[in-house]
Amino acid sequence: MAREKEKPQEVEEAPPPKKGKKKILLIAVAVLVLLGGGAFTYFLFSDDPPPEKKDQEKHSQRAIMTMEAFLVNLADKDVRRYLKVKIDLEVENEKALKELEKFQPRIRDQIIFLLSSKTYQDIATPEGKSLLKKEVMAKMTAMPMGKKITAAYFTEFVAQ
Repeated sequence: MAREKEKPQEVEEAPPPKKGKKKILLIAVAVLVLLGGGAFTYFLFSDDPPPEKKDQEKHSQRAIMTMEAFLVNLADKDVRRYLKVKIDLEVENEKALKELEKFQPRIRDQIIFLLSSKTYQDIATPEGKSLLKKEVMAKMTAMPMGKKITAAYFTEFVAQ
């Protein structure tokens, strides 16, 4: 009789139905579809517009006028301080670059006078450097052929 009771228990311990695995698989597929749809929607409606071809062409035509480093005394009265700065100028195109190279002594002269008029306190902060860059651009655009200069870049900046 004890053996008869054990047999029905074995029948009851049959493997569980596979409904649970199907349910998990269905949920995983649904999550993947939702994530894929969300990613697709994000990339489709993101605020970053594609770059315009005109801007790319215009930027690709620009050239860089590399200048030698400037080493000047700063205008500090109580302490002797120096500034070494390398400035590269971006110009409209290669033709403008060749024309501006003729004016390089005048350009260097204007920049040297501007830099040597500054004190250490004027250029020590990021705001001061930004203001100096704007002043360099103002000096450059005031010169003949200066309108062809589109930007100035500090590629080296050491003050002591």
